Parts: sequence; C-alpha cells; structure tokens
Amino acid sequence: MFIRFVCGEIDDDSHFSAGLFCAVEKLLDEVILPDYEYVALMEPLRWFGRHLKVPFDYRLEPASLAEQALCWFRSTAHEHLTHAWEIVAILEERGIFIRTVKSQKTGYVLYQDEAQVLAYPFADLRRLL
Repeated sequence: MFIRFVCGEIDDDSHFSAGLFCAVEKLLDEVILPDYEYVALMEPLRWFGRHLKVPFDYRLEPASLAEQALCWFRSTAHEHLTHAWEIVAILEERGIFIRTVKSQKTGYVLYQDEAQVLAYPFADLRRLL
C-alpha cells in the first residue's frame, strides 16, 4: 500500500494535486507563523531533512515523465508517516485541508527507497489525484 497526502492546490509541474511538502512551502511563503507554530512545523521538517532523500535527486529519467511524477510514502514507513501526520495536523489547523490518497499501485516507478516511491501515475490512477 502507498500513501500520498495532497492539498487542494494544483502543482504547476505535475498538473496533479500538490503534495504535503508543496503545501508546507506555500504556507511558509504566504504566512508569518507565530513562533510556537513555526517551531512545531520545523521539527518534523528537520526530521525529514535527515531521514528522507529528495527523490528528484536520484530519479531515473526520462525527464518528460519525471516532471509529472508524484511521491508516495510506503505504508511500511511508520516513522515517516508519523511525522507526516504531525505536519498534516498543523496545516489543517491553518485551514489547509489535506486529503489522504491510498493505492496499491503508484505508476511507472522512477525512484524508490525503503520509505517512498517516485512514480509517474498510471492513467487509471490520475482521476484520484
């Protein structure tokens, strides 16, 4: 099982719903958070910085697929998912609704590791995203 967290925004590159980290980036660009909230958000983000590779740095090409590829957590990445849920809670407190998409398949895999998969979605998956 694979899990993807998405918001209501459409990502300019993939043309699918933007993911969790895009939602965080937009929030930080647009809102000055109170110190306590900023610290609460930065804690899981720093954890991800230490424990999650940026898949776009390691992907297998073709570049045309990579531009529209999406990241999914593996359901077995329990610690990663715990930190992702921390971020979701903060975003939703700010009025940014996050939807959880679960799937048994991700699409054409361009990169994968023990925690995540970067994949170009199959046609039948695109309607969910």
